[in-house]
Amino acid sequence: MVPPVDGGRCVKAFNRRGKSASWLWLSVPLFGGLYAAQGITGSLVQTGLPTTLRDSGMALGSIGLLYLLYLPWAIKFLWAPYVDRYSFARLGRRRSWILGCQSALVVLFVIGSAFAPQTHLPFVLAILFVIAVLASTQDIATDALAVEATTPEQRGFVSSAGVGGAYLGFLVGIGLWLPVYDLAGWRVAMLVMAACLAIATIPALFARRLEATGVAADRVASPSRASVLAGLRNRPLRNGLVFLVVYQSGLRLGIALLGPFLVDQGMSLTQIGWLKGTGGAIVGFVAALIGGFVIRRLGSKWSLAICALLQASFYVCLAAIAAGGLAGDTILAIAVLSLSAATALSFVALYSAMMGWCNPEQTGTDFALLQSADAIVAIALASVAGVISQHFGHEANFALSALLLCVGAAAALIVNRPSAKAVRPSPEASPSPDPALHIRGQTE
Repeated sequence: MVPPVDGGRCVKAFNRRGKSASWLWLSVPLFGGLYAAQGITGSLVQTGLPTTLRDSGMALGSIGLLYLLYLPWAIKFLWAPYVDRYSFARLGRRRSWILGCQSALVVLFVIGSAFAPQTHLPFVLAILFVIAVLASTQDIATDALAVEATTPEQRGFVSSAGVGGAYLGFLVGIGLWLPVYDLAGWRVAMLVMAACLAIATIPALFARRLEATGVAADRVASPSRASVLAGLRNRPLRNGLVFLVVYQSGLRLGIALLGPFLVDQGMSLTQIGWLKGTGGAIVGFVAALIGGFVIRRLGSKWSLAICALLQASFYVCLAAIAAGGLAGDTILAIAVLSLSAATALSFVALYSAMMGWCNPEQTGTDFALLQSADAIVAIALASVAGVISQHFGHEANFALSALLLCVGAAAALIVNRPSAKAVRPSPEASPSPDPALHIRGQTE
């Protein structure tokens, strides 16, 4: 049970010490649970379905096209302004969107359980597309709440909770879903996921309390003019978009066909579930938990650069394995698990920085723009990865990923430096005397 909390004292205590037990009781279960729900749906699209279809004999080029299901995450910025503008006040500005989307997701997973993709692929893809739309909309509201309810000092910990929750969702969506699918089939696996989504929704019942005690609750007026154009006028956000595309290209290219690569290495679905799902999620979860402390110690600039170089080295290892230069299941497992840890740390650092680029008047729209850019990169490079792997082998794809990650490390050192101040709230919004509520060009 979440203990009662005095909002004013909670915020002041955190500002003095950088931590608050009451605030952590409210935020960690909420954001961990909501991002876990996103991880369940995302992992099904990103890894679960491609892996099972590859196991059924589908060609790599066709599997790469399945990433079109990721399209709603790429274009969610189109409806993000409406999430910022409208809500059902009785349930709370953000909670109304969160609870509505989560409830619909549970229902759709139950419906989807009745149709196996091997025999009803078009219908399953249609259901998964609607699921993706709902999950991406929930993501808009959750990201906005994460920015609005935290100070810059708290964001590293919120980012850790979010990334840790996402890896917990991957643990369920891959580590549990693949073995259950392998043993009991599609119907049981989808019903198990529906139950997990329902459980992950429970902490959202306390979201209104966090909204009421958040640092921006009584300072930032409810926006009425949120728009994509207003977001693009924010200079730190524009710079962040360019950096995000460069930094994420290597990761997205390499990770796109990692599941099918493991299939081609002779692993069973259960083995992949334990390695990439259970093992990868556990090390990613642990790495995410310590990520907030790493950022406070090294700063986002060096954290991002070091993580990119670590990921590059692991992709070089995977390229050597694919080319036959390295052999052995142990080496393969170590490379995959190490990549998961480095990726989790990079996400914590990146999301913490992204929070600082958002205009407090339209946090949902601005964060959606950033994540949409990342999703567009993921979709484009997934298709590219399928073509490269089909014609030149997995080793060529992993080698190119390593090269792009080295470019991303250099970009982290060059771009993430002190920059001009971001756009401040317009006169129509309530002005904030607290500088922590204004946008900053960096998070260090």
